[in-house]
Amino acid sequence: MPKYCRAPNCSNTAGQLGADNRPVSFYKFPLKDGPRLQAWLRHMGREHWVPSCHQHLCSEHFAPSCFQWRWGVRYLRPDAVPSIFSRAPPAKRQQNARSAEKPVLPAPPQEATSQSPAPAVPASGPVHLVVLGPASGGPEAPATVFLTPLPAPKGPRPGVSAQHPRAGLGAALGALQRRVRRLQRRHERHQAQLRALEQLAQQLRAESLLARARRGLLCAAQQT
Repeated sequence: MPKYCRAPNCSNTAGQLGADNRPVSFYKFPLKDGPRLQAWLRHMGREHWVPSCHQHLCSEHFAPSCFQWRWGVRYLRPDAVPSIFSRAPPAKRQQNARSAEKPVLPAPPQEATSQSPAPAVPASGPVHLVVLGPASGGPEAPATVFLTPLPAPKGPRPGVSAQHPRAGLGAALGALQRRVRRLQRRHERHQAQLRALEQLAQQLRAESLLARARRGLLCAAQQT
């Protein structure tokens, strides 16, 4: 049965690497040591939970001082109590970290303008130029210029051939006709081979009957 950590907001399983680049190890709850078990549950924030003998905590929740090493193997001290727990799930912690690291850009200053925005002019196509003179009639008053697009002409554009679809259909039809002819010739060859095989079978059958008749005549002649 695969081992996995039962601490809140921890998803470590057997085979994963811990913060020290070593495989995560798992330790059972001290069910026979009541005070120590209550300390474990209190640090986990689950005082009223009752663990079983098949549930574990991973090594990521213990401080380095809680371990002792013998022959390269990490063991948990008899009085070790886990003290490293996270109150937020990993996904939420990463989201909070990204939001904290995201720089806040100041809003761009708005430019004051006294002129009304110019109307959008299409990038291509014919336009109609309308010039309105100054309303006051003075020589220094500016004139107003409007560019209005003309309606697009109906029908196909000059220089664009309408024969392209027909040409493509003609090529496809010619390819299909050539394929049909090839299949017909193949079918005729197969029919010729079948007729030849039938004639050969009839000839062999006739020769077999003739040989049988000859053997019968020889047997009758020998008996007389």
